[in-house]
Amino acid sequence: MLKRLLILSTAFLVAGCATDRDSNALSGSAAEGRAFAEANCASCHALDDGVSPNPNAPSLYVAAHRLPEWMVEGSFERGVQVGHTTEMPVFVFEDEDIANLLAYFEALKAED
Repeated sequence: MLKRLLILSTAFLVAGCATDRDSNALSGSAAEGRAFAEANCASCHALDDGVSPNPNAPSLYVAAHRLPEWMVEGSFERGVQVGHTTEMPVFVFEDEDIANLLAYFEALKAED
Protein backbone atom coordinates (compact mmCIF):
# COMPACT_ATOMS: atom_id res chain seq x y z
CA MET A 1 0.00 0.00 0.00
CA LEU A 2 2.79 2.42 0.92
CA LYS A 3 4.57 1.61 -2.34
CA ARG A 4 1.46 2.50 -4.37
CA LEU A 5 1.05 5.75 -2.48
CA LEU A 6 4.69 6.63 -3.12
CA ILE A 7 4.34 5.88 -6.84
CA LEU A 8 1.17 7.97 -7.15
CA SER A 9 2.60 10.89 -5.20
CA THR A 10 5.75 10.84 -7.33
CA ALA A 11 3.64 11.07 -10.49
CA PHE A 12 1.77 14.07 -9.08
CA LEU A 13 5.01 15.78 -8.08
CA VAL A 14 6.48 15.30 -11.55
CA ALA A 15 3.32 16.67 -13.18
CA GLY A 16 3.35 19.64 -10.83
CA CYS A 17 6.96 20.45 -11.64
CA ALA A 18 6.28 20.26 -15.37
CA THR A 19 3.35 22.64 -15.01
CA ASP A 20 5.37 25.11 -12.95
CA ARG A 21 8.23 25.00 -15.43
CA ASP A 22 5.87 25.73 -18.34
CA SER A 23 4.19 28.64 -16.58
CA ASN A 24 7.57 30.12 -15.69
CA ALA A 25 8.87 29.86 -19.25
CA LEU A 26 8.04 33.51 -19.92
CA SER A 27 9.78 36.46 -18.30
CA GLY A 28 7.76 38.59 -15.90
CA SER A 29 6.96 41.22 -18.52
CA ALA A 30 6.17 38.66 -21.25
CA ALA A 31 3.99 36.68 -18.83
CA GLU A 32 2.09 39.88 -17.98
CA GLY A 33 1.73 40.61 -21.70
CA ARG A 34 0.31 37.13 -22.27
CA ALA A 35 -2.11 37.62 -19.37
CA PHE A 36 -3.21 40.96 -20.86
CA ALA A 37 -3.68 39.32 -24.27
CA GLU A 38 -5.64 36.48 -22.70
CA ALA A 39 -7.97 38.97 -21.00
CA ASN A 40 -8.34 41.36 -23.96
CA CYS A 41 -7.46 39.61 -27.23
CA ALA A 42 -8.23 35.90 -26.87
CA SER A 43 -11.90 36.24 -27.79
CA CYS A 44 -10.73 36.76 -31.39
CA HIS A 45 -7.01 35.82 -31.54
CA ALA A 46 -5.30 32.56 -30.65
CA LEU A 47 -2.64 33.45 -28.09
CA ASP A 48 0.06 31.25 -29.53
CA ASP A 49 0.27 29.56 -32.92
CA GLY A 50 -3.18 28.04 -32.92
CA VAL A 51 -6.50 28.55 -34.61
CA SER A 52 -8.15 31.83 -33.65
CA PRO A 53 -11.79 31.90 -32.50
CA ASN A 54 -12.40 34.52 -35.20
CA PRO A 55 -11.29 33.04 -38.54
CA ASN A 56 -10.42 36.56 -39.77
CA ALA A 57 -8.08 37.22 -36.84
CA PRO A 58 -4.51 35.90 -37.05
CA SER A 59 -2.97 34.16 -34.08
CA LEU A 60 -0.76 36.43 -32.00
CA TYR A 61 2.18 34.27 -33.10
CA VAL A 62 1.46 35.20 -36.72
CA ALA A 63 0.86 38.84 -35.77
CA ALA A 64 4.18 38.95 -33.90
CA HIS A 65 6.00 37.70 -36.99
CA ARG A 66 4.10 39.82 -39.51
CA LEU A 67 5.35 43.33 -38.69
CA PRO A 68 8.56 44.78 -37.25
CA GLU A 69 8.48 45.67 -33.56
CA TRP A 70 8.44 49.43 -34.18
CA MET A 71 5.26 49.11 -36.28
CA VAL A 72 3.57 46.93 -33.67
CA GLU A 73 4.54 49.38 -30.94
CA GLY A 74 3.17 52.30 -32.96
CA SER A 75 -0.05 50.39 -33.54
CA PHE A 76 -0.43 49.75 -29.81
CA GLU A 77 0.28 53.43 -29.07
CA ARG A 78 -2.50 54.46 -31.49
CA GLY A 79 -4.94 51.91 -30.06
CA VAL A 80 -4.41 48.96 -32.42
CA GLN A 81 -5.50 50.32 -35.75
CA VAL A 82 -3.08 48.71 -38.21
CA GLY A 83 -4.64 45.83 -40.10
CA HIS A 84 -7.90 45.74 -38.18
CA THR A 85 -11.42 45.98 -39.47
CA THR A 86 -14.41 47.64 -37.88
CA GLU A 87 -14.89 44.42 -35.89
CA MET A 88 -11.84 45.30 -33.83
CA PRO A 89 -12.69 47.00 -30.55
CA VAL A 90 -10.80 50.18 -29.71
CA PHE A 91 -8.19 49.73 -27.00
CA VAL A 92 -6.37 52.38 -25.03
CA PHE A 93 -3.15 50.91 -23.74
CA GLU A 94 -1.09 52.09 -20.82
CA ASP A 95 2.67 52.29 -21.49
CA GLU A 96 3.21 49.24 -19.28
CA ASP A 97 0.63 47.26 -21.28
CA ILE A 98 2.49 48.08 -24.49
CA ALA A 99 5.85 47.08 -23.02
CA ASN A 100 4.40 43.81 -21.71
CA LEU A 101 2.69 42.96 -25.00
CA LEU A 102 5.90 43.70 -26.92
CA ALA A 103 7.79 41.41 -24.53
CA TYR A 104 5.20 38.69 -25.16
CA PHE A 105 5.49 39.17 -28.93
CA GLU A 106 9.29 38.92 -28.64
CA ALA A 107 8.88 35.68 -26.68
CA LEU A 108 6.63 34.35 -29.46
CA LYS A 109 9.32 35.23 -32.02
CA ALA A 110 11.99 33.55 -29.90
CA GLU A 111 10.11 30.23 -30.05
CA ASP A 112 11.43 29.69 -33.59
